Amino acid sequence: MMLHRFQRFFLPVILLASLAVAAHAGNNVLLIIADDFGTDSQSLYNTTPGATAPTPNINSLAASGVRFTQGYAYPVCSPTRASILTGRYGFRTGMGDVVTAASALTAAELTLPEVVGQNSGLGIQAGMFGKWHLSDGTPAAVRTLPNSIGGWPHYAGSTSGALMSYSSWLKTTNGSNATVTTYPTTDVVNDAVAWINARNGAGQKWIAWLAFNAPHAPFHVPPTNLHSYGTNPATNLLKYRAAVEAMDTEIGRLLQSVNPATTDIIFIGDNGTPGQVIQAPYNSTRAKDTLYEGGTRVPFIIKGPSVSSGGRTDATLVHVVDLFSTILEMAGVPLPTSVALDSRSLMPILGQQNPAERGRLYVEKFDTTDPTSGGRGLRDDRYKLIRLNNGSDEFYDLTGDPAEASNLLAGGLNNLSPVQLSYYYRLRFNLGAYQIADPAPPLSHQYSASGFSITVPSSGSGTQSLWQSSDLDFWSPVAGATSSGNGLQTTFTVPVSAAGRRFFSVLTEGAE
Repeated sequence: MMLHRFQRFFLPVILLASLAVAAHAGNNVLLIIADDFGTDSQSLYNTTPGATAPTPNINSLAASGVRFTQGYAYPVCSPTRASILTGRYGFRTGMGDVVTAASALTAAELTLPEVVGQNSGLGIQAGMFGKWHLSDGTPAAVRTLPNSIGGWPHYAGSTSGALMSYSSWLKTTNGSNATVTTYPTTDVVNDAVAWINARNGAGQKWIAWLAFNAPHAPFHVPPTNLHSYGTNPATNLLKYRAAVEAMDTEIGRLLQSVNPATTDIIFIGDNGTPGQVIQAPYNSTRAKDTLYEGGTRVPFIIKGPSVSSGGRTDATLVHVVDLFSTILEMAGVPLPTSVALDSRSLMPILGQQNPAERGRLYVEKFDTTDPTSGGRGLRDDRYKLIRLNNGSDEFYDLTGDPAEASNLLAGGLNNLSPVQLSYYYRLRFNLGAYQIADPAPPLSHQYSASGFSITVPSSGSGTQSLWQSSDLDFWSPVAGATSSGNGLQTTFTVPVSAAGRRFFSVLTEGAE
């Protein structure tokens, strides 16, 4: 995995640890996750007539809730689920791609239901239903892990990443396996409805995580009473849409079991649409499993008593990692202070409390066994930088090119306008903030009439360069800087004029 270290002698760009929030009475919370469902496949985001399946129940959530137009997930499902469960980016949990034995969620991670359990006096019940896919191995080896490692007191669903068949599949319920022939989309709603009704009947508060397998492959024909595409849809795209409509039909039944006055409902896709069925403006090279918008931008809708002035859209940059803090705050559970969190609660946005805007949004995909696979991305309200682990950069203007068809770096830095170049450098510099450990501080620095010098520990394998800023916001490499070193430390020197102020930082880019 490739990380980008940055060394500076002022306060870091991002605050990693979240503070506890004051608990309130709390709502029930229902999280619904669709599998392989990007914005191109949902009619509220893709308004092209006939391009998407009918989803009246999902649309009804947006009609009285908040629809985020810039909602993001990971390019594949396992790290999305891990980030929601832990409130932490993949570079912290080690999960940056489809789960393997080397990158499975570990017991060391504090999970959302474990935080609920630490606050047992609140009396909140937690249950998970459907797709797990945070552990690798045979069903016998992983069947207890949603309970033991995930921390779920109750779990029922499929632990694997994909079902071999939607007509006969292996179901795990609290550690016990059984072969089931009920259509999985229906089965998971059956289980969740029964559990929710039992909690409601006992007067208990609850948090329910419901993760559909649909519309993930294999492409199939759902029971005909759940969709309008007939008994033999001719293409994979039509089968995919039938699975989406069937999922929406069952979501309608699920919603009937919750009290809308006391339940916050969150609906998301776990990653972008597969390349075989992706719709315009994206194509198969900009789909699931990529860092492009088609792979990471997903439907993201929240409805419930935490929402003020429902029926609106919001363009804030939001990420699925934010759901950890959001769900806990919705339920009235204090946030943990014992771990570094990347999650930020969306409650101020939902309540229209004038929250601070997120200036940048981070995405990543990496394979712990292959340092050249995948990459990382950072976007602001207009531009997006993708740094691939093979050493190349791509840079896009999402305002004029939302499908990322034109890499502005294709012709080199000289082809960028001065404004584009300043934003490219800004994103490139700030990408260095997304790392596990703080870098070693500078060994020394000196300022005199003849210039400025700074000495830092040498990087074993990365490339180090001196950067400057006049406002601690926009950074750029220092032209004319010289460097010298002995393998253990490196000194950068640059002439400095007397006029104006300048801040300096050493950026280390490359493999660590």
